[in-house]
Amino acid sequence: MAAFRFRLASVLRYRERRREETQLELFTLEDAKARLAAEIGKLEALLLAQAAAPQGQELSSADLRLVGDFTQHAARRIREQRELLAAVQSKLEEKRAEVLQADREVKSLEQLSSRLQQRHRREANTDEQKLADEVGQRRYLDKNK
Repeated sequence: MAAFRFRLASVLRYRERRREETQLELFTLEDAKARLAAEIGKLEALLLAQAAAPQGQELSSADLRLVGDFTQHAARRIREQRELLAAVQSKLEEKRAEVLQADREVKSLEQLSSRLQQRHRREANTDEQKLADEVGQRRYLDKNK
């Protein structure tokens, strides 16, 4: 009997490639999320450091304006980064769903391949058994003639 050949092997390879690409996109988004969270943490630390600066010093109006501008800019930047983080988080959820779907698609084809391979093996074993039975039967009939 011929060797087993899965007719949907090219579809399986395509789906595996697509799953790998989706996983890479997911890892990229997770990395971007981590970078955004780190940047937000740094900005918040800067704001806390600014708030903890010595209070007893007299500051000129220019210094007060610089401190106010810095605080305002840092707060705006934190807001922007949090908005980006929320967008990345929603994309992460979508990408996770895509990865799960791609895993399901690959898994279904792998299971189909496994079932077809088992069926092929059973048929091959049945054919071998039939052949062995036929050979044994012929030998028996040849001895009894």
